[in-house]
Amino acid sequence: MIELNKKYVFHIPLYKLIGDELILIDIEEILENLFSQFNKNGYDSWYVTKVKAHYKSRAFDELLITIFTSSEEFPEVLFKKWFMENNNILEQEAFAYESNDSMIIEEIKE
Repeated sequence: MIELNKKYVFHIPLYKLIGDELILIDIEEILENLFSQFNKNGYDSWYVTKVKAHYKSRAFDELLITIFTSSEEFPEVLFKKWFMENNNILEQEAFAYESNDSMIIEEIKE
């Protein structure tokens, strides 16, 4: 029996706010890079769900990537690095992920 007792959900924005307008992000290439990083680091499977998010009176689509792991694995390190390396494309003020029952939101400081 294998027990994967740690759950991560990574929030991937599909839009960026420019002025007062939400602009669709061309995310396919950098998303494939994230998936490749997960694979290279031993994560064999994950789930991708498209959801409607709401933030500061705005509604928009985003992707949720869910990974189940054992307690000694930490995929959030890969996610944080990926997000910071690609924020020139994503153009976000913060990023978010869930770890078990907690939501972590990290502001991006320039």
